[in-house]
Amino acid sequence: MSGQAKGSFESRVLTDGSKSFHLRFQLAGKRATVVLHERPGCPCGCGGGWEEATARAELSELVTWARVGLRPLLRPTRGPTSFSEENGAVPTFAEYAAWWLEAKIAGVLGDHPISENTAKDYRTRLGHLAYLGAYRVDEIDAALCLELKAHLLAQAREAIEAGADLRERSGRRRRPLGPSMIRKVLGALRSILEDAVEDGLLERNPAQSRRMRVAVPKPKRSYLEIDEMAYLLDAATDQDDPFAGGDPSPGGPSAAAVARLTAQGLRPRQVAERLGLSAATVTHHLRRLGAETGRGYAGRRVVCELLGRAGVRVGELCEARVEDLRVDAEGTARLRIGDSKTEAGRRLVELSPELTAAALSHLDRLRAQGRPSGPGAYLVPGLRDGRLSRRRVGQILAEAARLASERLAARGMAPLPHTTPHTLRRTYISIALIANQFDLKFVMAQVGHADSSMTMDVYAQLEQRAKRSHGANFDRLLAEARERVAALPLRSASTPSEEPI
Repeated sequence: MSGQAKGSFESRVLTDGSKSFHLRFQLAGKRATVVLHERPGCPCGCGGGWEEATARAELSELVTWARVGLRPLLRPTRGPTSFSEENGAVPTFAEYAAWWLEAKIAGVLGDHPISENTAKDYRTRLGHLAYLGAYRVDEIDAALCLELKAHLLAQAREAIEAGADLRERSGRRRRPLGPSMIRKVLGALRSILEDAVEDGLLERNPAQSRRMRVAVPKPKRSYLEIDEMAYLLDAATDQDDPFAGGDPSPGGPSAAAVARLTAQGLRPRQVAERLGLSAATVTHHLRRLGAETGRGYAGRRVVCELLGRAGVRVGELCEARVEDLRVDAEGTARLRIGDSKTEAGRRLVELSPELTAAALSHLDRLRAQGRPSGPGAYLVPGLRDGRLSRRRVGQILAEAARLASERLAARGMAPLPHTTPHTLRRTYISIALIANQFDLKFVMAQVGHADSSMTMDVYAQLEQRAKRSHGANFDRLLAEARERVAALPLRSASTPSEEPI
């Protein structure tokens, strides 16, 4: 491994008033330079739109690569070749890719405009295609496409082996590219070049070759058994109960009042204000009652209930508002999913009676605490009443799964498998299929699937689960055969056997 790599940063003002950022660092004992531009749609291959903060973050990533002895994904330093009168209109790949994405967003390409989340995903993929940015579209051939694929695969492998600490422009940690993401990047390249063929910029699509395929191992998807799901929901319910681990029986009128208000979700400070007691007195009563109030009410039960009983995506859960919960006069409730990553995801989800009760109880606790509970408030807010983060949802679920596993282990049973929000989504699909006599269309509508592949995948797992009695049935058949043989009468040894004619 080379010595500690260092980098330098320089900002220059260009003739058009925009800035360029020059990133210099040592790579394998030689000086390397990368130039990024502020002007949008820069044809040099940097993509344009860089700011000083994002350019400095890019320098930090380049230095990180160099520090572990790896070559960063440097953008080509040569510009586009000169245009002749015949092909002067041929754009660079960076120019064409930028136009292509804007056309997808506007709906010019495709049968409908793509969503904001899809556009964000495409921008991420195009960022990994910056290697081709300065090449003219008609210069991209099969050899260059294979070179890009080899570079992405080698760099991802080396980054994993070296343990490079990669960061997004925002500073968030980024994992090295895996096979799935590399396949998506090459898929974006294939789509862009396919439109370039249709626009007459290429005769054929060089990324369409079989050699550009990337094998992606099918991930092992977990889902919970019905009894495991019940244990998980019970654990989350108890974690919302401040007296779950103590003795809620009060010792006097003050203690009874403290216990009653605390059970409604009020914080110790609010209990003290409501009863006119000192904070020390309330704390004393809660300590005697064994109450857990340090973390405050987090809506653990309703989070796990919505994931497991409604099958919503974690992003849909975080974006849901109080006005999205619709309860009619008969008590039937539906949850409107208006913000989803797909068109099919915008839907009305039927809520079960117990899920409806959990959601209404959750809102009652928010109101008792004086927290926002109007139509525009988040249905499951964070502790500061803002949007609940995906990470926090994962933490809530992991803590509930940990408690459920401890309880299962105490009964001599296996712990829960690795449980994520998507685990509960698959669990919901499996239970909903059984509860609705395998009505695929209804279940697909509930979870927002336009494609039945995932629903059918869970269905196939259910078939395998139904066949788990194969061993018992096999043994039963052998046992019955053994009993039939044992029931046959014994023949006397002196009885001559009949000779065949």
